[in-house]
Amino acid sequence: MSEFINTIPVYDPRTANVPKRTTLDDTSVKSMSENFLRMLTAQLQNQDPLNPLDNASMTSQLAALNQVDGINRLNTSINSLVAQMQSASFMNLANTVGKTALVAGSKMVYQGEPITLAANLDAAANTLMATVRNEQGEIVTQVNLGAVAAGSTEFVWDGKDDAGNAVPAGLYQLEFKASNAAGEAVNVTSYVGSVIAGIGQDKGNILLTLLDGRDITPQDIFRWMMA
Repeated sequence: MSEFINTIPVYDPRTANVPKRTTLDDTSVKSMSENFLRMLTAQLQNQDPLNPLDNASMTSQLAALNQVDGINRLNTSINSLVAQMQSASFMNLANTVGKTALVAGSKMVYQGEPITLAANLDAAANTLMATVRNEQGEIVTQVNLGAVAAGSTEFVWDGKDDAGNAVPAGLYQLEFKASNAAGEAVNVTSYVGSVIAGIGQDKGNILLTLLDGRDITPQDIFRWMMA
């Protein structure tokens, strides 16, 4: 009987109305702010009257905590906004599947339709020659574009060889060679009209899959082509 009586809690008015503390993450701004206020209260209660605490210093510390909290909230809002913009861009670019874009590269997937090709020259050239090869590396056709200015020069390959015969559908290779009046080589970047076969995302980055199997970003597109 005495053992049972010993287990009954005794009423203590000093602790009966003390609210229980909520467990907080010591690394959160809320937790740090509450701990700071507790420490500040204790310091004010126990300060030396002849050497009181500096009010400006305490205020600046509390302001710093509030500033950190504001920055964290701003980062959260910005991340949410970026995610919404990426989602909107993804949905907009989904409409480009099946369309043709002019993209840097030399591979061509010929499907019976003319292909727009382009050469971007670092300097003016006296002669610009375009060569199309098949998968075996054999020359299908060569086009002399003559003298061209620096910048972009476009032309259309109709899918025919040098004899005027239509080539079969398949994969072809584009090659440019340019030289100036002195016979010196001019640097050329080749662009090919490629069909967008699909669109996807990788770690938040939007990727467009071309018909030749390459994955590019929207920034890699030089120009959209008319349907």
